[in-house]
Amino acid sequence: MRSHRYFPNIFQPGHIGKLKIKNRIVMLPAAQFASANGEVTDRTIEHFTEIARGGAGLIIVGLVSPFGFIIPNPLLLDSDRFIFGHYRLTEAVHAYGAKIGAQLNHLGRWQPVSSLEGRQPVSSSPVPCMFLGEYPLPVPRALERHEIYEFIDKFAEAAERAYRAGYDLIQIQGGAGSLLNQFISPYLNKRTDEFGESLENRMRFPLAVIRAIKDTVGRGFPVSFRLCAEEFVDGGISIRDSPAIAKILEEAGIDEINIVTGISETFDRYLDMMRLEEGWRLDLWQAIKRVVTVPVSVCGGLRHPEFCERILAERRADFISLAGALLADPDWPLKASEGKVEDIRMCISCRECIGRSRRRGWGAASDVKCSVNASVGREREFARIKPAVTEKKVMIVGGGVAGMEAARVAALRGHKVAIYEKSKQLGGQIRIAGKAPGKEKILWFNEYLTTQLGKLEVKIESGVDVSIDVIDAAKPDVVIVATGAEPAIPDIPGIDWENMVTAWDVLSGKIEVANQEIIVIGGGMVGCETAEFMAKRDNKVTVVEMKPTMASDMEPNNRAGLMESLRDAKVNMLTDTEIVEITKDGVIGKSRDTAKQHIVKGDLVVFAVGAKPQRDLADALEEKGIEVHTVGDCNEPRGIMNAVYEGSLVARSI
Repeated sequence: MRSHRYFPNIFQPGHIGKLKIKNRIVMLPAAQFASANGEVTDRTIEHFTEIARGGAGLIIVGLVSPFGFIIPNPLLLDSDRFIFGHYRLTEAVHAYGAKIGAQLNHLGRWQPVSSLEGRQPVSSSPVPCMFLGEYPLPVPRALERHEIYEFIDKFAEAAERAYRAGYDLIQIQGGAGSLLNQFISPYLNKRTDEFGESLENRMRFPLAVIRAIKDTVGRGFPVSFRLCAEEFVDGGISIRDSPAIAKILEEAGIDEINIVTGISETFDRYLDMMRLEEGWRLDLWQAIKRVVTVPVSVCGGLRHPEFCERILAERRADFISLAGALLADPDWPLKASEGKVEDIRMCISCRECIGRSRRRGWGAASDVKCSVNASVGREREFARIKPAVTEKKVMIVGGGVAGMEAARVAALRGHKVAIYEKSKQLGGQIRIAGKAPGKEKILWFNEYLTTQLGKLEVKIESGVDVSIDVIDAAKPDVVIVATGAEPAIPDIPGIDWENMVTAWDVLSGKIEVANQEIIVIGGGMVGCETAEFMAKRDNKVTVVEMKPTMASDMEPNNRAGLMESLRDAKVNMLTDTEIVEITKDGVIGKSRDTAKQHIVKGDLVVFAVGAKPQRDLADALEEKGIEVHTVGDCNEPRGIMNAVYEGSLVARSI
């Protein structure tokens, strides 16, 4: 067999049972875009077709439910009427040489409240569910014995439908805090019948599911099992137990094991926080890989082809499983195969893909979007960039994320594009955000955009403060204003004291502070990240927040890591506190509950109370009669996802 030029191990064909897969790249469940009735939609097909076109060898479609609405919008396979939609999906994926598997799942105790419709969730035992240790869910009831056997039958029936629909593989969700995980886990399973106590009993339900599926679809049809290697809770599954569980699964006929970690309480160890290193689960993978002979697929913030190649070359895994990486760039496999690693748009682990949909109550995979790739969920409209009918001279004012994305897309469409940036470097606020501890990955996106603009020969005019005269001299056909935002300063008595700076001043390195007492006013994401930044520089830090919760505007999984770090750094966090006055010695705060005032002493006050749009240029241009568009934070300060979407959208419209 001819060796692949760049990453020979990644692009070597592999096998799961009798199923041959063209390479070692597996797309893990991340999005599925089901209809409100649980059907495969055109958007479902368009999304997975884009992943297949990009070169993934195996695609696992997640949250395929044998049990009705386990989330508000699952892909249902609890009736024959859903088979045809799945058949359309599998055919579309097969057209690009990829294989496709259906992950059968029940969430058990952490089924979203919005899908319960007043029912009590079910589990192995009535152990309360505390998502990320902070967000309580309804207490579940224990499944009765007859219900367990009914569930076994439903798993098997759904597997048979998946087989008829043309899926190449069945994956059983036995990790991620799912229902089967809840039976395997000694932390969650408190039963005293034949389904509890000993490992043999706790494995009885999942093993029965495996047997029923194998009996239904045939022994030769590949079945994968998703196994939690470490729950990260006292008394839960640990790496001391999971190798033995993996061996039991292999003996039961499982053809491949996908290793994951974390349950609902430790979900930040399942989705991978931004601050975790690439491949941080390496020791867990190895412990299981050593005891089984069936293929093992691994995940854990994997991003770079070089790292993935090394894992396979050292025989630490057999397949590389990617989720966010293929949302951020479906062409990751194609680009890696051609040695164009610098062109890969890396996932930055912001987790807004999942967090955004969950916060809106739609379920984890119902309407996934990506911060760095505006095409996700919009594949029909955005995946293929169409050449412009008429070439235009496009002037973009502002070289932050929104401006750079607009420039990239406009240049790809054939326009003549120039970016005018006030500072000496491109990136805007993303360069500031990337200075916060654990957020270095966010700078990958800045690097990607800068690289692409160079390849597309976008003209960069840095150090230019754009005025109307500058625009008149440039004579553009279109102006895209992406001037961003600036820190907001609240109207508080004492605001004129000299002992005040902004969080942006601190993170950008404009000022350096060490061995001082710092007061951060504003406990949102930026304020808390700034507090962590300063605490790591030997400062004593207090954060003052009006709301009852710190960093409430932050994606929950990454917030969990930030809060843990703040506690470790002994940062003082005052919630429900309003600032009454700033003094030369600190601030005067007032409890919003008791109205009692108290003094917080500090050498420096740092404002992190939000931002306001910079719209002066945009407002002035409205009277010029020239085609003008605004994108990003100059419309309204938000996040990367909005900036990228607006930049991409406007560039496609001109």
